[in-house]
Amino acid sequence: MNDTYLLKPADIDWQEGAPHSQTFDDIYWNRDGAIEEKQHVFVEPLLELVGKDSRHTQVTVCELGFGFGINCLLTADAWLQKPTDCRLNLISFEKHPVDPITLSRQLSSFNLKFTDALLDQYPPPIRGQHVIWLAENIRLLLIFDDVETGLANLDASVDFWYLDGFSPAKNESMWQPQLFRKMFARSQPGARIATYSAAGHVRRALSTAGFDTEKRSGFSHKREMLTGKRPGDWQANDHGHTSIAIIGAGLAGLYCAEALNKRGLPFTLIDSGEPGASAIPQLAVLPHLAVRPEIRYRFSLTACQYMQTSPGFHGSGLVWRGRTQEEAERLQKISKLFPDELVETQVNGLTVFSQAGWLSYEKLKDGLSSRITTDTITTFNRKEEKWQASGKCSYTADNLILATGFSRSLLEPELQVRAIHGQAVTVPTRDIRRIVNSHVTIFPTDNGTSVVSGTYARRDDLAVDSEDTRYLVNTAKKMVELEGKEVMPYTGIRAVSRDRLPIVGELPVWDDLAGVNRVSAISSFNRGLYVMAAFGSRGATHARLCAEHVISKILGEPTALDLKQQVMLSPARFFIRDSKLQSS
Repeated sequence: MNDTYLLKPADIDWQEGAPHSQTFDDIYWNRDGAIEEKQHVFVEPLLELVGKDSRHTQVTVCELGFGFGINCLLTADAWLQKPTDCRLNLISFEKHPVDPITLSRQLSSFNLKFTDALLDQYPPPIRGQHVIWLAENIRLLLIFDDVETGLANLDASVDFWYLDGFSPAKNESMWQPQLFRKMFARSQPGARIATYSAAGHVRRALSTAGFDTEKRSGFSHKREMLTGKRPGDWQANDHGHTSIAIIGAGLAGLYCAEALNKRGLPFTLIDSGEPGASAIPQLAVLPHLAVRPEIRYRFSLTACQYMQTSPGFHGSGLVWRGRTQEEAERLQKISKLFPDELVETQVNGLTVFSQAGWLSYEKLKDGLSSRITTDTITTFNRKEEKWQASGKCSYTADNLILATGFSRSLLEPELQVRAIHGQAVTVPTRDIRRIVNSHVTIFPTDNGTSVVSGTYARRDDLAVDSEDTRYLVNTAKKMVELEGKEVMPYTGIRAVSRDRLPIVGELPVWDDLAGVNRVSAISSFNRGLYVMAAFGSRGATHARLCAEHVISKILGEPTALDLKQQVMLSPARFFIRDSKLQSS
């Protein structure tokens, strides 16, 4: 069931010093040696397949059963022998995550190189896909979910599968024929499978799904294990042989730049130089949550989790004071869905979001050290299989990302983006430690001042409104003590969509959408033309994960957003909804 934000953690006891799952009544690894077993069953067969790859290639390994992460860490260690421009994409599913304290205690005994990187980014048991960077050329997509649901929503092409769930006799759902069919559909020609199991019904189910199987020598006292192969000749995919231009250096554009920097890939970042909403000194990072954990709220929660490691992020936490009794009661209901260390309603009725914080756009920009080309792009078109963007100068690239809400003239009317004017002020404060949110939002003291924000108007200009300024200052005075009268106003234009969700993805060919009644059925795209816009007031929460998704999509990597989230944020969603209404 997908009716919760969080998964139930692993229920572990210890037998002869080794972890044992009480849920499945099975051990996590062979007592003769976890490292030796996993090297023999999984890592060595992978290395046999990939051999000595040519440069600029990428390999995707998908594991069913993350457990303590040993397979992923061993594979990452083995990848160190590869050239640094060879990328490893790791995917791992886990329905019952090990708690971080137990994970740290156990992994500390194995001395694996990327343990600290994993532990530093290891998420709470939030249902969904989590991006973890183990090294510049090694990324883990850790998916906390039921494996069948997670695999159905996975957007990836896999080269090697690790089947490392608990015993088929103890955990039947991990070894079902329908699961193997989904694996086959997501496998490259020549993709391989390795598993410690040699059960006859597993071999038959893999064969029925389309894999060729054979038995090999097992580990230690286990006589046999299974391997499999999707028919065809395997070849690693290329990675990075593409050029990318990004229009807009607000949050969306900077996070696209960050994602490319992580991969060591060049790009062109173009911005008009006009101040946008991103330039406000303090921007809120807070998940959009509701009592019912619908997909839009779970997306927001995983996006907020990914922000915890962003340059320029300050994990201050946020205190929310309900503006009405109804809002206070709603916040209390939400807090009951989470452990106190994530969301807690205190005895005074205030709700604390510990993972919330604020982002400094300037520190993000400084941390990326990306050169920004100042130019105002007015047009773009497709020419000789390339995208050409034109302003004072002309820029050509295989892929063009419209990461802009400020320059809405570049966004097609089918996207239905509209403008919202927002205003904020900085005021002198002292020793405010956490964000305070109610009728306005007051940020922690930073160099003697705090940002106060919270006005919205449907107009498309940057003029300062004196009434908005008075409202922000006077409301803030009722909530905190100000240390002076010096006020600095900021304005910005937020681009928003009809449903207040971002618009993210490859742009379709609008003329080819006649008769298409669902987003997943779109087959005609403006190849290489992407949009990241309409983040509204939550760009600091959502933009980083969305940028990671767009870059992973361009490069043919496992995508940071699952298939349902891609449909939810699709640039074509309003066009298709309106077309269906008109035809009904």
